[in-house]
Amino acid sequence: MRKGKSNMYNSILPILPAIHATILSIIFAVLIVFFFHSYQTVSNLKEQINDLRTKTTQYMIHLPYFKPGAKEFKMEDYLKDNVLNLSSINRKLSEVSSVMMSLEISKAIPIPHPSMGKDYIEETLIESAKHFVEIINLLANFSPYCEKITIEGKKIKFSGGAKRMKYDKNWQRDLISLNGFLFWLWRTKGEEIRKLMSEYDAISAKKEAKQKLGITFSQFVTDFFTQVQFIEARIIPELSEKSYKLNFYENKFKIKTHLIQAFFIAIFILVFGIFLPLFIHLYFKPPYIKQIELVLLIITVLPYFYILLHYLKKTLELEIH
Repeated sequence: MRKGKSNMYNSILPILPAIHATILSIIFAVLIVFFFHSYQTVSNLKEQINDLRTKTTQYMIHLPYFKPGAKEFKMEDYLKDNVLNLSSINRKLSEVSSVMMSLEISKAIPIPHPSMGKDYIEETLIESAKHFVEIINLLANFSPYCEKITIEGKKIKFSGGAKRMKYDKNWQRDLISLNGFLFWLWRTKGEEIRKLMSEYDAISAKKEAKQKLGITFSQFVTDFFTQVQFIEARIIPELSEKSYKLNFYENKFKIKTHLIQAFFIAIFILVFGIFLPLFIHLYFKPPYIKQIELVLLIITVLPYFYILLHYLKKTLELEIH
């Protein structure tokens, strides 16, 4: 009896579950703190980016929505899967903004053919200006700047108010790309664009085609590019900073991935480190109990070493500024 009793007390099986339960409670206490801190940080950054998206919309919301009626303008040419086709828009804006220089050259050089006379130049100027305003009008009322208009199938729906949108990485990418191009366009070809719009306003005034909204095309375009410059100077830097922080947290910490791994490890230890040792200790007395104890001890301790080595490696890779 004494010998059997001694063997029972020498067994590691009764204390192995207690050891693992203690270690797991410490790990999960740390994990919960880490999870809530990281989750709260990521949520706050996404909310701050959403605030910037709302601010961007508010800066554009006061611009009017009107259609000059360009003959060759087709909205679908500048949309792809109901989002802006930025490459097509950038190419066309660059072409149209260069029209004024070509027209001034045409005025200075005698035109050999009657069909390319004053009327031709005026018609080209009007259509180019209208097309330019149509594109700017689309940009001012469509995401990434504003969400006044949405497209469902082939129907265009108009909403006059700004609405709060959810966090979207594509929106960040599109805004930074589009606004950067428009900022560059205004800096390099702003004078030509102003001349084109001024000429168009002068022709419209002669024809008594006054704007019902009490705003000239030149004023509309200038107001739009003023907002573009403001967004480039104030919104984009803050957006880039918060996006960098968000990417850092999402890519470095990978909360969801680490939580899934932690739960799998916890389930493994619960089964092989707590339930199985208790079950064997209570219901079985196999002849090779010491060998079983040793195997259970090794396979249930290995995950702890894996976790320690994994996060030691992550810590060494972490760049602290």
